[in-house]
Amino acid sequence: MGFIERKSKNKYMNLKEKMDKFNKRWSITSADSYEDAFRKFKTRILNIFQNIDQHVTDGSITAFCQFYGIKEVWHSQTYGDHSWSTNISDRLNQENDEKEFYKLIELIFSLDITQAGGYGGETTYSKNILFRKVVEAIDLSDTNVSIIAKDGEVVLYPKGEKKLDEELVDSPLSFLNKESAEHLIQALQFYQSKKHIKSAESLRRSLEEFLRHKLKNAKGLNGNITELQTKLKSDKRDAQVRNIIGSIFSFLDQYFNENSKHNDGDIDDSENEFLIYQTGLLMRYVNTNI
Repeated sequence: MGFIERKSKNKYMNLKEKMDKFNKRWSITSADSYEDAFRKFKTRILNIFQNIDQHVTDGSITAFCQFYGIKEVWHSQTYGDHSWSTNISDRLNQENDEKEFYKLIELIFSLDITQAGGYGGETTYSKNILFRKVVEAIDLSDTNVSIIAKDGEVVLYPKGEKKLDEELVDSPLSFLNKESAEHLIQALQFYQSKKHIKSAESLRRSLEEFLRHKLKNAKGLNGNITELQTKLKSDKRDAQVRNIIGSIFSFLDQYFNENSKHNDGDIDDSENEFLIYQTGLLMRYVNTNI
């Protein structure tokens, strides 16, 4: 399931589309295995992060080494009287497990990455620039990964239906208030690590905080289902649509109570994915109509 941050088309996406159209027109199918596709993606990422150690603080390198159990005697390169760590780039180069590689990318974005500028005052190196380059690498690759960024936090996820991801996850992240957005991002992180119960509870909290924000009160999810119905009725929304929205919210509230809030349910990948999409759909409707 993927959750790529909404963004405008860029030249890399256009290039990928042109390649795909050409291959389809000429009935060309890729001979790459999935392992080959991941290897190509890894090469793109290594090129992007090849000098990453030179652009993070010493404290971040120390934290990185401690997290991975790397000895404090750093690997380094030396040029003249200047030397720098290569621990992060080395660790990236050594990692061949796909999921661990994605985790490394996410961890790097959590480090203190410093900016660098050119002679004309323009920014030539920053976390935002690196993020855009990784997005481009993902767009050009046939690997099972997608990426989002919200409030400085970068998260990678398994790829899903792109259109659904854009409309039902990326779109809500663009309009959610701070509290509900934080819980939605946590839900996606828990989904990624297969902690489905925690993901469901974070989705519940995200819906709860979003309704509080939109209805301007401090009620819980159950209390605000009634408030939402009252508001939709006063705004003369269609009665059948109101009933559908109310029923979905009520069923979700019951599901959360039985599987994540008060009890630990048996939630699998597909159910977790459904809950994420359903949450995004409800949020979009509420945001548009309240």
